[in-house]
Formats: sequence, C-alpha cells, structure tokens
Amino acid sequence: MHLRKVRDQVTGRFGATFAEVGHQDLWQRSRVVIAVAASDLRVLDETLAKIKTYLDSQDWVLESSDIEVVDVDA
Repeated sequence: MHLRKVRDQVTGRFGATFAEVGHQDLWQRSRVVIAVAASDLRVLDETLAKIKTYLDSQDWVLESSDIEVVDVDA
C-alpha cells in the first residue's frame, strides 16, 4: 500500500521512474531506486530535493538515501 502511494506520487508528481529493487519478501522494509532525467543540472537538483522532502514527510522512516548523477555526454 505505501509503496504504491510512493510510486504514484514520485512518477506522477515529479516525473521520475520508480523501481523496487530489494526486500520484496518483507512488508516492513523496502529498497527502491528513483531515477530522474533532466537536461539541466539545476532542474535535476531541484527535482531531487523535492522528492527527498516528500519522502521525509511521510509516515515511514527513510533509513538512508544516496544520490548518483550520471552525465551521459561525458
């Protein structure tokens, strides 16, 4: 239930991609990957900050988060 809500908000509200990648056998815990594509680094940073704020404001504990930026033109 919670993951569906998060997925719907992250994809619909922020235009990101969402995938559950770990702990699928546990209902109390999950590991997800959220991906955002942007042509401008400022827009990317703002979008990621909004997603993080949304995740932090929910009824669960966000144990950790990591951000990795990949430049496909490099």
